[in-house]
Amino acid sequence: MAAEEAPTPSRKALRWAEHKEKTRRDLLESARALFAERGFHATSAADIAAGAGVTERTLFRYFPSKSALILDEAVARLPEMARLIRERPPGEVPYLAACEGIIEFAELHRDMLIVIVGAQGELDLPLEGRQRPLIDFEDTLAAALRDRYQVPAEDRVTPAVWARASLGALRTALIATVSDRPAGQGPPAFADTLRACFAALASGYAGPAGPG
Repeated sequence: MAAEEAPTPSRKALRWAEHKEKTRRDLLESARALFAERGFHATSAADIAAGAGVTERTLFRYFPSKSALILDEAVARLPEMARLIRERPPGEVPYLAACEGIIEFAELHRDMLIVIVGAQGELDLPLEGRQRPLIDFEDTLAAALRDRYQVPAEDRVTPAVWARASLGALRTALIATVSDRPAGQGPPAFADTLRACFAALASGYAGPAGPG
């Protein structure tokens, strides 16, 4: 017996789906422009909604919070970060490749990084919903590092440790960047902070120096 074909969506349903996707894109573009112009804290949800030509109530139908607008864009670009790390020069060891790949990604998306840094403290990381890929990205990065260094399939630990440690260094660098920012000034050099975090990761800790 032949399998039944799925029903074809009506033109009305297709138009509604297209309208919803356009509204979502318009909200993201409005948020991106306003965050770049005014900063995260000086931009309200009402401002973003007005920039997209919708009501604030409509905005919250698409995004549960203002910070979700940042996370949505960051999530969409995570595969690019993994690709940049995978494509680093072959002579780079794992933590160096991860560090420099993240820096390359940050330079390509500097405006987004500045907004994320400026919003620290308000960005919650949900475990479910649209931002679930932020958690799943650990596995994506582990797979990229496994492929890059041709780690045997039976070794399920080494690439996972590299990935999780690398993302821990990234999170620490973001927090340190915010903590070290002088009042009224932009973020300090993120690359320097990230390299310091990876240096600490790679060197380990030998304990306090002995006397003399």
